[in-house]
Amino acid sequence: MKPGRKQGKGRNLTDLTGRRFGRLVAQYPTARRDRKGSVYWHCTCDCGKEAEVTENGLVHGNNRSCGCLKRENQKRVVDQLHMVDGTCLEWLEKRKSRSDNTSGFRGIYCLKNGRYRVGIGFKRERYYLGTYDTMEDAVKVRLEAEKKIHGEFVRQYRKWKERADGDEEWGKAHPLTFRVQKGAGGSYRVVTELEE
Repeated sequence: MKPGRKQGKGRNLTDLTGRRFGRLVAQYPTARRDRKGSVYWHCTCDCGKEAEVTENGLVHGNNRSCGCLKRENQKRVVDQLHMVDGTCLEWLEKRKSRSDNTSGFRGIYCLKNGRYRVGIGFKRERYYLGTYDTMEDAVKVRLEAEKKIHGEFVRQYRKWKERADGDEEWGKAHPLTFRVQKGAGGSYRVVTELEE
């Protein structure tokens, strides 16, 4: 038998006792196995919690904590994003097409009759922009709506933030509020207290 391995239930078992894997320290093997036959190890995490993790998960680096590391990383990402009333500025500025989109362009959907339905989402709401005969018309309407809604929101936020950073009292007394308003001709725009 190779050093560091012991016999267990007809299968060689790697002895991970006391070894560290990220924030986890392997304590002892359990009787549990995953569907591939990998042994679950009882581990303690640096945060104090205990977890059972497969040998493969430990050895290959898939599991490095009890879950606390993932929560910390998610919180760090959220802290770095600029969220305003449920709207993330960075997401508006760097939007990509969804893989399940039928037209290849965000917010434009090809209908069975060959026409294109256009919509835009903002502040947890969907706004219908119309149905168009050609992709070119649909793209034109969508880009204009992005400019008027997403672009104007980002512009107004930056304007508000600059003033709020310079005068904290004003910023606290005048939190940024905004809404989407339908104008003449069916077009939409963002309205904030800065322009009212």
